[in-house]
Amino acid sequence: MTIKSATLLAIVGVIALVALVAIVGYRNIRKNDPSAAKASATGHATQRERLESEASSSREMRRPLVTTGKKIDSEKEEIDSLRRELETARTQLERITRPLEQDVLSSTVNAEIKPGETLVTGGYKTADGNYEMTFLTPRSFRLEDGREAIEVDGKVLSVGSEFVEAHGLKTLATNARNTLQHAEAWMQDDVARTLAAARNAEGLGILSSPKVVTLPSTPFCLSIGETNGAQFSLEGTVARNPNGSFAIQSRVERTPKAEQGGADQPLTAP
Repeated sequence: MTIKSATLLAIVGVIALVALVAIVGYRNIRKNDPSAAKASATGHATQRERLESEASSSREMRRPLVTTGKKIDSEKEEIDSLRRELETARTQLERITRPLEQDVLSSTVNAEIKPGETLVTGGYKTADGNYEMTFLTPRSFRLEDGREAIEVDGKVLSVGSEFVEAHGLKTLATNARNTLQHAEAWMQDDVARTLAAARNAEGLGILSSPKVVTLPSTPFCLSIGETNGAQFSLEGTVARNPNGSFAIQSRVERTPKAEQGGADQPLTAP
């Protein structure tokens, strides 16, 4: 072996030794210095926290969207409810103001009567000079399916001043064209005598006998068109109170011209 080869081998050996010492020293430094390991762990923890933070932010962004959707549905239901109330109020206003715009006669009553009694209302004066009275007699019964139903048997009378005086109708006869709470509760004996006298009266008598079958607290409406173009209508509700009495809300109305024709037929319950 020449001097040059020996020298080259010595240099390579020295380089390898230096490299080995450096590797061993680096490992000892990492082992003895926990700050390096801590820095590495901290880096991983920071990345994990960042990912968790982004996921949490995404969930927080979704929550307002769900809440907003529920809020919109709630506001929509409230708007629909207000629209229904407005439509009901508009209908009631039209009914109240109709006598101011048309030649309407009416009587509106909210009353309570006992079983076997008859509600007598109306009493307004018609164009022929007679007084129109409406007798409403409710009775309760059961339908085939077991539900309670109420039949309202009506009689509409047209009577003159003499008949009014003779048969106890003076307190109901009025010159007012539209009345509120203008009614009386009659016993069946009084009703029977008055109706019998009306059937025998010349030129007067029972104009019609509307009959309604309805469910408790369910609104009903019945219109009867007459040959002279006039129209009689009856609408309302009847409910049963816990004591067995009938709570009646009714409105009878007469207009000189009928917008829609009707037949004197009973309405059946649904």
